[in-house]
Amino acid sequence: MNRLITLFRKWRLRDYTPMIEVLVHKNRLLENLHAFQGAYPRMEIAPVLKSNAYGHGLLEIANILDQENCPFLCVDSYFEALTLRTKKIRSPILVIGYTEPANLKRPPLQNIAYAIVGMDHLREIEKNLSSPTSFHLKLDTGMHRQGILPKEVPEAIALIKKNPRIKIQGVFSHFADADTKNSAFTERQIETWNKLVRVIRSEISEVRYTHLAATTGSAFSKKIDANVIRLGLGLYGYDMYSERNISPKPVLEMRTKITSVREIEKGEFVGYNLTFKAPKKMKIATIPTGYYEGVDRRLGNKGFVSIEGRACKIIGRVSMNMASIDISNIPEEHLKKSVIVISAEPYAKNSVASMARLCKTSHHEILIHIPAHLRRVVV
Repeated sequence: MNRLITLFRKWRLRDYTPMIEVLVHKNRLLENLHAFQGAYPRMEIAPVLKSNAYGHGLLEIANILDQENCPFLCVDSYFEALTLRTKKIRSPILVIGYTEPANLKRPPLQNIAYAIVGMDHLREIEKNLSSPTSFHLKLDTGMHRQGILPKEVPEAIALIKKNPRIKIQGVFSHFADADTKNSAFTERQIETWNKLVRVIRSEISEVRYTHLAATTGSAFSKKIDANVIRLGLGLYGYDMYSERNISPKPVLEMRTKITSVREIEKGEFVGYNLTFKAPKKMKIATIPTGYYEGVDRRLGNKGFVSIEGRACKIIGRVSMNMASIDISNIPEEHLKKSVIVISAEPYAKNSVASMARLCKTSHHEILIHIPAHLRRVVV
């Protein structure tokens, strides 16, 4: 009976008409993955699903990729890995963030590897690991955020050899400045990486995967002693620094609807703090998407949404759960149509790229602030 009640409650949570939907274009996601696989045939492509798959939906993206030929899926935390296994995702998983050693004592999750993110982390794991567990050893090649320093590598190898339960499946690091073309710093990182990988391979024969580059760093792949690229932003359709013939397509689209329409006279104000004053008689509308729903507050009086391909400016401050838009140029018959809050067209005024540019931030920040509770629909 309790199980039936739980199932009924879950059904009730899905059985309603949402005011906002986040559409995930499956074909575009797969086309992006296959484009990178084709461009780098000697490399394996590991999709990155951390931070709710960059706002696209952890489970939705994992379900699409579970049938693909990928070495592993990258997540940030033990919780994300546990979520995927609980939902029957079968692909190998790499947890690239810090994992509390206490969680490694829990009943093991199948086919999951964990990052060792520093010497202190390795020492704690070496002392307390109770069962054979796969790891990827993170190296600090210059970013100085996480990883084993070059001078610590001999000690790290000794500790790993001391404990046969530590299975080093991979070695990895991260670029600090790969989106700056011809970066001397990046060249130094590659040189440091290549030297360290050769040393580690000579001492630990079981190493299977080596990976330094993410999407932007993939342009340097010919110089890197590695066999995997971690594909994050490029998977979801954004690759601003590409030097290849790859044109990934945005995967995500957000839609809502108009909830209120009114006319205002010249000189009247809209929104908090009176930041918008009507320059003429206008027709405006309210949509139920604010900064809680992922519409960045910095888009007030700058950003756009669209209706039937026509751009509508966001006017006044973006509220927590609402925004006002100028619909003066929208025909009456279109007001019942969907409002595209985030467009999947890369050059639209309301694309993620355009929003990031207006907010002077990264694509990542716009995407990951789309809350997880909004319904994702795979189309």
